[in-house]
Amino acid sequence: MRLVEMKIEVDDGTVLFVRDYRPNVQTLSNSDRFRTMVWIHGLGEHGGRYLHLTDVFVGRDWRLILIDLRGHGRSTGLRTHVRSFDEYVTDLAQVWDQLNLNSERVVLGAHSMGGLIALRAVQTDRIRPSAIVLSSVLLRVKLRISPFKRILGRLLVKLVPTVRFRNGLDPCNMTRDAEFSRQRRADPLIVRTVTASWFFSMETAIAQARRDVHQISIPILALRGGADVTTDGDVVAHWLMQTASEVTDLISLPDHVHGLLHESDWKDTTNRVLTWLESTAPSLF
Repeated sequence: MRLVEMKIEVDDGTVLFVRDYRPNVQTLSNSDRFRTMVWIHGLGEHGGRYLHLTDVFVGRDWRLILIDLRGHGRSTGLRTHVRSFDEYVTDLAQVWDQLNLNSERVVLGAHSMGGLIALRAVQTDRIRPSAIVLSSVLLRVKLRISPFKRILGRLLVKLVPTVRFRNGLDPCNMTRDAEFSRQRRADPLIVRTVTASWFFSMETAIAQARRDVHQISIPILALRGGADVTTDGDVVAHWLMQTASEVTDLISLPDHVHGLLHESDWKDTTNRVLTWLESTAPSLF
């Protein structure tokens, strides 16, 4: 396995931290035929939370690219703050271009908020992956938000858009695995708040992703947890049926919480994803 860590500066000066894991060239019959997954993490976390996936991906001759979004992990930018989710989309498009990714051989994978960003990037034609994999994609927030907090947020977003609120994510719904839970609690890069601007930008992006559902025509695999109380898997199932894609699949994992790739059977789930990709669209690779 080869690892390249890099810092990519985007147009507004934000510096994004990117990890690029590749199989050793000698293990491949043709080093130009890398099958690549670009992975986008969820709210408040970072690419480093998915390092455990690398052995599985590289072991099956996949290249895995992990991006720390702006305001997350080792990237710069105000923590968990944007004026618009288009900032995330623009960042992704610029990383895509700077890494000179061949869209015919690149899959876009993402978790939760990352999935929402991935959808907006494809719907707006900013990037063109060969397929999308969505884990607990954020198309509807299941968490209850009090009317008072919402009214306060709408007032403050006009006056102080960077005012912060707790994100409301329940650690118990992130994973049921004791070791992953311990790692998350100890991770100094986890951010547990969001700005008012981020919250309302998120709601706008959700509305746009659901409005533009017909703009998705590439193969889609979605995964949802039966015990997830953060995002709504039922909305995802309905959304999939409305896309223009001829190939859509939904994997439901009973009793799983929000962090599907941080559960004890994450390796089985990861292999199911890769098997689906390799069998559904083998010509792409």
